[in-house]
Amino acid sequence: MLRELKKSEAKSVASIKNGEYVKIIGRALKVNEVLIAPLSKKECIFYQIEVIHQKDKNSKTIIDETRTSDFFVSVKNEMVLIKMDQSHQDYTVILNYDHLDNSGTFNDAKPHLDHYLRSKGFESTGLFGFNKSLKYKEGIIEHSEKVAVKGIAEWRALKEPIEGYHYSKILTLRGSKNQKLIITDLAEAKYQDHS
Repeated sequence: MLRELKKSEAKSVASIKNGEYVKIIGRALKVNEVLIAPLSKKECIFYQIEVIHQKDKNSKTIIDETRTSDFFVSVKNEMVLIKMDQSHQDYTVILNYDHLDNSGTFNDAKPHLDHYLRSKGFESTGLFGFNKSLKYKEGIIEHSEKVAVKGIAEWRALKEPIEGYHYSKILTLRGSKNQKLIITDLAEAKYQDHS
């Protein structure tokens, strides 16, 4: 997916046609309220958390959580709406892990990590009270962070005006099973910024 994104050249919004599978680069902006990432407590528009339990030589992902909503990408004063109300099979998000932590034998889980685990039905300790060996990874897209997005273009008429946006239609990007919506904050996908 990342290779697909990197080989695509970013397009200007005005040049994009309905049905094209296109890449844009710009700043991610909230549509409604911002989210609070559970581990870092940062404001964001998207977060992805993975908690891995390391037992002997085996590791198992015990929590794999993603939370998001629709968001805008601002490309040179043009707004593009990224539609996230779709099946997980239709999009892929590749993020830097901004927040990494761990707990284990001589390292108790910090209170906020313990609270997060319990909210998901897990404990940081085992049957006899010994700490489990856990790794916590959280990737987020912060409000106004630069992102690269590739998706299927669709121009839509606006039913209601968007504050600060003076056009009657807006470009939206979605994904499908065969042409996934790809979103990343990785620098190598954003270097072809021609917009």
